[in-house]
Amino acid sequence: MKKSYNLYHNLGYWFLLFIVLVFAGFYHTYFSVLFQPVKPVIHFHFVLMAIWIAMLIVQPFLIKYKKPALHRLIGRISYVVVPLLLFTTFILIRNEYYDSISDLEKRIVPGQSPLSTAEILKQAAAQQGLALFYFIWFLVFYLLAIKNKKKSSVHARYMLATSLSLLGPTVDRMIFFVFKMDKLPGSLPIELVAFCMADAVLAVLLLKDYRENRPVKTLLTALFIYIIGQALYFSLPGTQIWQTFIELIMKPAP
Repeated sequence: MKKSYNLYHNLGYWFLLFIVLVFAGFYHTYFSVLFQPVKPVIHFHFVLMAIWIAMLIVQPFLIKYKKPALHRLIGRISYVVVPLLLFTTFILIRNEYYDSISDLEKRIVPGQSPLSTAEILKQAAAQQGLALFYFIWFLVFYLLAIKNKKKSSVHARYMLATSLSLLGPTVDRMIFFVFKMDKLPGSLPIELVAFCMADAVLAVLLLKDYRENRPVKTLLTALFIYIIGQALYFSLPGTQIWQTFIELIMKPAP
């Protein structure tokens, strides 16, 4: 009987694609202005993200080549890297939120914007929706992966789901900066591309597990979490509930 291709032992090869995606997606906003003055947290965040991607690439190879001790060591290092990465991500989201408020308020002074103060806060809160949803997906799937670290098949699948949260920040920027598009044909939002890519990857792997009579609960859960999150993203930001939530987590104001 032909042996099934073990995708999860070879994920390191697939994760190498993130190097290309990150460079292409962040070239205009980071690499091309690398030596210009920016907030230190941006460089710190990038270093942490680079370490995280390196971990994603290395960890499957350590399993593939039977280096479990080193795999566990790097896994424990992630207990420090990931909280710092999430912290810097939140700081950047928070900075963007208050920068959006400041920018919208400046437009009111010369009478260029008809927005009221309440409308400014609502719009600034809505603009943080995408980043926060990716933040939540990353956190949820990482915690699920760590919770199931002793169940290698479940752990690997949740780590794959975690990695898919990196698609949005890279693919969206590629579409905007490389292809010069702020909307898809039919005026559809560009976020749909990364959403569909994540869903498609999980759906294909789910079908693969089903056909090979493997448990499908993990990938089904991951797909469900992504789809529910995507539905909430298109419906929740812009509501009063979302604005209240954003204002709460962004306190205190700088």
